[in-house]
Formats: sequence, C-alpha cells, structure tokens
Amino acid sequence: MVAAKRLLERLGDKAEITMVSDQDYYSFPPFFTNVALGDMEPQETSLPLSRLVERGARVVKARITGFQPENRKVLTDSGELTYDYLLASLGIEYDMKAYGLEAGVHNFTLDGAMKMRDALASFKGGKVVVFTPSPMYRCGIYPFEIANMLVETFAKKGLREKSSVTLVHPFKRPLEPLGEEAIKITEESFQEHGVQYVGGARPVGVDSSRKVVEVEGESFPYDLLVTVPPITMPSPFKGSGLTANTPVGEWTAVDPATGRNPRYDDVFLPGEHSMPFLGLPTAGVPVHFTSLASASAIEAEVVGQSVEPGQISAMVCAMDYGDRGVVINCDVTGGKRGLAWTGDHYQFLDEGLRWTGSCYSVLTSPLGRYVKDMFYRSFLLTSM
Repeated sequence: MVAAKRLLERLGDKAEITMVSDQDYYSFPPFFTNVALGDMEPQETSLPLSRLVERGARVVKARITGFQPENRKVLTDSGELTYDYLLASLGIEYDMKAYGLEAGVHNFTLDGAMKMRDALASFKGGKVVVFTPSPMYRCGIYPFEIANMLVETFAKKGLREKSSVTLVHPFKRPLEPLGEEAIKITEESFQEHGVQYVGGARPVGVDSSRKVVEVEGESFPYDLLVTVPPITMPSPFKGSGLTANTPVGEWTAVDPATGRNPRYDDVFLPGEHSMPFLGLPTAGVPVHFTSLASASAIEAEVVGQSVEPGQISAMVCAMDYGDRGVVINCDVTGGKRGLAWTGDHYQFLDEGLRWTGSCYSVLTSPLGRYVKDMFYRSFLLTSM
C-alpha cells in the first residue's frame, strides 16, 4: 500500500498499477492491541482500498496462491496476473497451533483482538501469563508492551491487587536486541508494575487441561493466557525461487538498498518475510522504508532517471508501557547482506545490516504514549 501510493504519486499515467488483496480494506495491525484492550472499535483500524482506486490504481480482490517469476506471473484463486514489475509484501503467517497456543488469546489478527477483548471484559482477576515461546514473532517489542499495558488496564478496572502478570520469553533479559538502556528501562517498568519476567525460557508448551504454561524445569499456572505465536514465511512464496535458507529459516531474499530480489531484477519483496534475511526485525518501520526504497527503484527504471532509493538508516521503536511511553532509536549501518547464485541454489552471505548495539533512548515519559498514538493515527490517515 505504501509503495502503491508512492508510485501513483510519482508515475501518474506512465504505469498501470494493480493492487491485489484478499480484503476490501487495509487494516493497521498495531491498532489491534487497542481493540483488544477496549480502547478502539474495529472500524477505526481500517481504510477502504477504494481510496487507491480514486488515485488511479486498479484493485483486484483475490487471494494470492503462488508466484512464477520466470514467467512474470502471479497466481491467485481468481486466475493469473502478469506484470512488468512485481512488488510483493504479504506479511507473515502465524503458527497458532505450535506449543498448544490455541488455548490462549492474542491480538495479532482483528478476529483475535475481538476475542481477547471479550476475554478481558469477563476477567475478574487472577493470574495472567503472556507466553512467547519463540524469538521469531511479529513486532519484537509487543510482549514487553502488552505486559505493562495489561497491568494498567487492570488498575483502571480496580483489579490490580487481584491480578498478576507473568511474561515468559526466550530473551534472558527483556528487549536484549535493543541494548542496555532499553533493558534497564523495561526492567524498571516491570518492577514498578509488578510484572514477573521469566527470561531465557525453553518452552515445552501449554497444558490446557491443567491451565499451565510449561518450560524446562518449571510451570506457570494461568487464569488468562495471552499468546505470541511464532511466524513463518507466507506459503505462496514456497517453491517460487524467491527465497533463501537463512540461519533463522526460509525467507524471501532481497537487496538491502532496494528490496529487489537478487535473482529476478523485476521482483521487489519489501515485506516482513524479507526482514529476517536482512537481519532486521519483522516490524512496520523497516518494512515501510524498504517499501519506499523499492518504489523509488521501480520509478527510476520506468522514467529512465536516477532516483535516490533512500533506504533505511535508522529505526524508531515507539513503545507504550501503560503509564509512560518509551521511544528508542537504532542506527542502521552496513548493507551488504545478500546471496550468491551458484546455478542451482543460493549461498547465503551473512555480511548484513548492523543495528544491535547502536540503540539509545530518545524519550521516556508519559508524553511518549501520545507520541506513539499520533504517529500511528497520522500514518493510517495519510497512508492512502
């Protein structure tokens, strides 16, 4: 959507731009947390894709089932589409069945957020466990946010003294990739809110019959279970020749500067499914900037002029900790991560982008919550 808007603005009638989606609306996933906590209604999280039609795009409602980049084809449940340039951003898929996570609630989809809202509305106090079994999940800051936000939600309902929140997570210390300052801020917030952090946990799974989360050597009973599902690459990419095996699984392969696939010059993949390949978080900020870089690269080739791609040089993490907001900036350097095509397979080159160890706090204040809220609302309002 970000790339389509940029291309519509820059190319005008020089290109026919088609958006393929299985929905009539674009929904903004960060707002699903607000829906789950009862702060927003579902209709506030979305905008109709018809707005892109008003800008001159063609919108096709279909579910993508596969790609044939060698033939320049996109396969859908409504037929095939051909292209001169393909920009695919399909997000990720959730493994809701792993570790018995189906026993809990989550807000990673709008339907899930509605069920979580109902569960919280009927919650009268007790033990809450936030279970993050895998380090590969969408939006790395989410478990640390929701643990703090739940405490504040219970306080507003007069349930704080009747409730406890435990976060079970694979990181030994909270927010380890963001560095010591973010760790310290989060640990202090957990201490003030009474959140129990169980770090470095090796998951066994959920025993729904006994209502416990089990990790190696310990178990945690719950009255309400909030889950953070592991993620995988979207299935339409499998077998497409657009992917690579990386140390963290199979993901789509892209050039860090443009989001272009190293094997097919006419294919750009600035989605969350490419962030693990780049060593970046599966989160909105790096996807946003990679999408703009991809759009700029396509624009340059269509108009025959040099266009600065403006790839990501920093990532900002805006976090809501319930009674305060925290804004962390991470400088991004490097950019040589890629692949070598040997004739029958990719060889992964791990020289990638560097950002861990270069993160620092910009703001820690109640004002930070409003900064994040304004950032999100303004993005959605101006996105199309």
